[in-house]
Amino acid sequence: MANADNEQLPLFELPPITPKPGPATVTFLPSKKSISVEAGTLLLEAIREARLPVAQSCGGFGICSWCKVRVIEGSQNLSMPSRVEQRLMQRQSFKPEERASCQAEILGDVTVTTTYW
Repeated sequence: MANADNEQLPLFELPPITPKPGPATVTFLPSKKSISVEAGTLLLEAIREARLPVAQSCGGFGICSWCKVRVIEGSQNLSMPSRVEQRLMQRQSFKPEERASCQAEILGDVTVTTTYW
């Protein structure tokens, strides 16, 4: 379906998820290191705050996929993938449990890992 300007309209839009007020716990495996962050914090920021290494080459714009993590627990406590992240996930063949940490906002408790920790 297109409008008068030949612009493609989405079939549906999901409402934005509002972060729960207050802190969320992020646990990093295999170290079992946990930190508390405010809901709405990017997963990439939490990784840096935990002083864990995180690969990245695109400056957090969701282009390179180097910051990809695997969500072990709490995937429902991350923001829905944005269109930018959805394109990245498709282009880089992410598995269903993988997310780009530069794009995923923490909304509640979550446990993650990656191949280089």
